[in-house]
Amino acid sequence: MVDRSPGKAASGEQSIKILSVIVGADSTATCLNAAVLAAQSVGDCTIEALNVVVDPGLLVAASEEVDMQRLREHWEGTASERSAACHTAFVAWTAGAAQDAPPVAWRTIVGDEQVVVTQEANNADLLVVIAHERNMDGGDALHAALFDSQKPVLIVPVSWKPQPGQSFSRVAAGLSDSDAARRAIEAATPWLEVATDVTAIRIGDAGDPALKLEALLDDAGIAHQLHVVPRSHENLGQQLLTEAHLAGADKLVTGAYRHNQLIEWFAGGTTRHLLAKADIPLLMVR
Repeated sequence: MVDRSPGKAASGEQSIKILSVIVGADSTATCLNAAVLAAQSVGDCTIEALNVVVDPGLLVAASEEVDMQRLREHWEGTASERSAACHTAFVAWTAGAAQDAPPVAWRTIVGDEQVVVTQEANNADLLVVIAHERNMDGGDALHAALFDSQKPVLIVPVSWKPQPGQSFSRVAAGLSDSDAARRAIEAATPWLEVATDVTAIRIGDAGDPALKLEALLDDAGIAHQLHVVPRSHENLGQQLLTEAHLAGADKLVTGAYRHNQLIEWFAGGTTRHLLAKADIPLLMVR
């Protein structure tokens, strides 16, 4: 059984907190498994499993938002029922967790998903982990973490499952000429430093300004391979995923939403394609 005492390492000293946002019962184990791998990679971490109960009766929000929350009860159950299902999934996960898993604490907060996630994400020390579950809570939580918090977000496909003995030891980093890509590489440094294999991927020309971001890896003393390939796919996100797979990566580091979300929705964009097609965890920063 996992020790659920919040915020304390085995030594009794304050440890680094990773926030795992639980947005649905079906993705609870997936989210926690990814959080455990992220924590074990850097060591001395605790995990807080946060579940926000969006009770329409207690929301201070526009009437349309309250009506939408009430409507979803017909399809997904009440807020309390959804939260209870998530907690049941959490208890089942803890029962099967490895003895050396980091401490995990369950926390429930009643409130607005985006407001709570933004606040708690900013209180996290290192990372926010969210499974990409396509429900209202999942969409709101992901938007809040990416757009409103200052933390890197590990976005985990619901279908992802770690292999026995897997760790985030093989990491691919996408190079692009954007501030978001720079911030993503900087935020991922704790994992890049301990990875056994790091591949920096640039899709484009060999003389592209984005290759200057390789200096971030050099300055941090991170051994890596540079892989520059010409663009060959209309969907840049799909090509980046393909190159990450060819590199054997178990995690992809990349910037998110160089343009705003509305433009990406109508015109398409790398982030949208990555989120739609990814089958490995994405460490993203906007």
